[in-house]
Amino acid sequence: MENELMEKTTTVYRLKPVENSYQVPELDLFGFADILGDEDLSLVRRQPRTNESLLEKWTPSRCELASEYHQGLPVPDVSFWGSYLLLSEEAYNAFKNLLADAGEFLALQVGYMQMYIFVPLQFAKEDTSKTLRHYEDGFECGVETLVFEQSSLADKSVFKSEMYGTHGLFATGSFKEAYDKHDFTGIEFDKDLAGIF
Repeated sequence: MENELMEKTTTVYRLKPVENSYQVPELDLFGFADILGDEDLSLVRRQPRTNESLLEKWTPSRCELASEYHQGLPVPDVSFWGSYLLLSEEAYNAFKNLLADAGEFLALQVGYMQMYIFVPLQFAKEDTSKTLRHYEDGFECGVETLVFEQSSLADKSVFKSEMYGTHGLFATGSFKEAYDKHDFTGIEFDKDLAGIF
């Protein structure tokens, strides 16, 4: 019986940028909002919380590669861009089926490379009996422990947590296996889900 329960447990990782990494595109929030026609930045500011689709407003666009990569730094296959992931064309092709139900892809030409911003559109449900909120000076600020309900992880690959905050992205083993299989670079998988670093 115990072995059966062990087999059904889905491993979750918190995705982290590689230490001392740089964002790949020379694109800031203002440029992103401009492409979307979001003059007051209200959409781009609320989207990670509301999961609104950006695809219909998006026009495939172009921007420059960040200067660090002009100096010989290798461009990662998967990296963070704000609250989203940026995928190389190879990573996009490897993940597009796995991530199809988890969010949407925005095509972006970065320098000479075709890349894709992956916008996650799913939250997983936290197990509130095992998740402990963190307080400082009487104010809630994040979580000390974070545990997801196993039932809410079914068919999820990359997702967010409302209790952790939308700046964090999480993934199940299916995403990590595909990442490792292709020897991709650019992100780390941390089992300390509640960590801030």
